[in-house]
Amino acid sequence: MSGDFWLSCGHHLLDRDPGGGLRLTDEFLKAYLARPELAPPAGACAAERALHAALLARPRQAVPRAQIAAIADADGRENWEVMLAFREQLMRHPTLEAAYLDIVRRNRKFPHLFLNQMVQVILRNILDGSDDAFLLRAAELYFRPQKMTLHGGALISADEETISGLGQRPLSPLVSMLGLPSAAEIDVLSDENAQGYWQRSDVFDLALDLSAGRRGLDALAEVTRRWI
Repeated sequence: MSGDFWLSCGHHLLDRDPGGGLRLTDEFLKAYLARPELAPPAGACAAERALHAALLARPRQAVPRAQIAAIADADGRENWEVMLAFREQLMRHPTLEAAYLDIVRRNRKFPHLFLNQMVQVILRNILDGSDDAFLLRAAELYFRPQKMTLHGGALISADEETISGLGQRPLSPLVSMLGLPSAAEIDVLSDENAQGYWQRSDVFDLALDLSAGRRGLDALAEVTRRWI
């Protein structure tokens, strides 16, 4: 079984060039403008609200430095400076893949959140059409921080953010093993539950066994081969 996955990365908002690379679109930029860090808070000044509205209408338009300087809140100014620098990086290159390579080769500094999102959407393109849940789950290690735990001779990888957002009372041996709170619904990916990966892919609630000789480690090696 296969299907769409990682819908939250916005791959459906991007175009493709003749070689299959990801081309930036206004819709993709607007998705960044919708982030909580950039949405004007309740007490935002008129300058920040005007900038946000203008970019939602025309996300590629030039923004003079004076327009940023006019924002009253210092954190707001910093957020916009970072966002606009990232926007320029994406706009400067023909594809997202080229923009990412430039960041790596020139050691350009952007928030890890933005870089992880780039990696996710690039991998989404690379792995498009895959029917291997182990391959897709292994790919999450490239853009989602993991908590690694040894248990019974097995090396288990679970999504760190999913773990940190869960409640108080352990519900299963795996939850107890990883020190997860009660709201946790974490399963180890297996042949029995692999067909459910596509429905759960944006929840990041499946752990992966990375022990030697197991499918998870082989899948990670294959992801690495395709990424390179």
